[in-house]
Amino acid sequence: FVSLFEENGLIQVMDEYIWGQAAAQVKTWKEKFGVTIPISVNVSRIDIMDEHIVETICNIADSAGIDRKDLHLEITESAYASDTENLVDVVAQFQKEGFVIEMDDFGSGYSSLNMLTVLPIDVLKVDMRFMTNLMEDEKSLRMMELIKEIADFLNVPMIAEGVEEKEQ
Repeated sequence: FVSLFEENGLIQVMDEYIWGQAAAQVKTWKEKFGVTIPISVNVSRIDIMDEHIVETICNIADSAGIDRKDLHLEITESAYASDTENLVDVVAQFQKEGFVIEMDDFGSGYSSLNMLTVLPIDVLKVDMRFMTNLMEDEKSLRMMELIKEIADFLNVPMIAEGVEEKEQ
């Protein structure tokens, strides 16, 4: 349904609602349990093109009364293929404001590897498709090892999406 919301122009309305709910949940958990549990939210290609996006998300975090580092921003694969210069600038602004930046769906598109050279990121999130055949396929296992080496080289943590089995 995300592509439908992008087509009809409602993606930003939905995203702002989700960001607000996520920020409120971080606050609720902190008040209820006395610990902060960060939440990751997607920031789409369309969101990145909004000239007020940094201000919007800063206001959401501030209004909820949470630290900006507790609302992790996932830059989605579709954002990598568009205006690279603008993307790098927006991501740098978010980092300057204290947000944690996660490169989401790493490995699912042709441009991800190239973007690692210019995009300032804090976390590398590997696309879940790499986990599918991890235990049965030597190539898949080796690819995960190589991606881990990339994350180590960049000095950022790696998150593997789609882990469901202990062996994975």
